[in-house]
Amino acid sequence: MRGCAEFVFESPHAHEIYQALLPELDDDLHRSSVALDCEDDFIRLEVKGEDVVSLRAALNTWIRLVKIAFEMVSL
Repeated sequence: MRGCAEFVFESPHAHEIYQALLPELDDDLHRSSVALDCEDDFIRLEVKGEDVVSLRAALNTWIRLVKIAFEMVSL
């Protein structure tokens, strides 16, 4: 079973957060894929997994990364 999740985050620092997350896209994911886009004050994160386990693992990683990036721009 394939799965997909899409999140849209709003922030006045969207471009800075996007730039901070871009290097993470280079990591080789075995059974999942991630797309990241930035437009105006919004970041769109799309995570796809070949199965529920890989989708959950990728979501845990990326939601944590986004949370940390948001916290860092708030300092």
